[in-house]
Amino acid sequence: MHKQLAQEIVENEAGQLFIEGDWHPNPLPTNIELEEMAYPDTSYSFTTFYSKKPVGFKLGYASGNYGHGIFTTGENGEINIGKFVVLQCTRIISNLSVIIKDHCMFSWGSVITDSWLGLETKSPAARKAMLKQAAHSYNRHLEFIDPQPVTIEENVWVGFEAIILPGVTIGKGAVIGCKAVVSQDVSPYAVVVGNPARVIKYLDPTDTEQEKEAALRLFIN
Repeated sequence: MHKQLAQEIVENEAGQLFIEGDWHPNPLPTNIELEEMAYPDTSYSFTTFYSKKPVGFKLGYASGNYGHGIFTTGENGEINIGKFVVLQCTRIISNLSVIIKDHCMFSWGSVITDSWLGLETKSPAARKAMLKQAAHSYNRHLEFIDPQPVTIEENVWVGFEAIILPGVTIGKGAVIGCKAVVSQDVSPYAVVVGNPARVIKYLDPTDTEQEKEAALRLFIN
């Protein structure tokens, strides 16, 4: 791997890639993409990563996975994380698509999922079929019915143990309070709290292109 990462990646004789000094000695999946200065943390984060997509996971420039966050995917799941994103003990579950754009921060225990038990799985027969499928799969992964994509726009902050549910789009600059459960779209620059999440205020935009360029100049220098 020629890219300069925040961790050293080594290759064994079989062509498998490992994180140098990783406490969990498994190889990284072959279908993940790590941009320069990315910090994947540990291969343990991918123990339930079953995506068969050409690129099932992407960690953008200078983004980091800290505290052994877990990335769980089904065969068709994709997780795409932008630049300068902080994931702190974050659980991401994807059977379709989870997109996190640049400059987002996720606190301890936050969960993002594009899959849930909804009306289509309410009947005992439907749940029995799902459990039977999982029991006969080699990895015991439960493939959910009708996953809905999740998109988190730029500069979103998510508090600890907040949960973002399937089909949600969170607008640019929004703040999700601690332990909030978000099941509906969130407008840009909204602050939401509670279960179900509700808007308590709106923020004035301070993340203009000019402000971002000034902040990046300070970071680079």
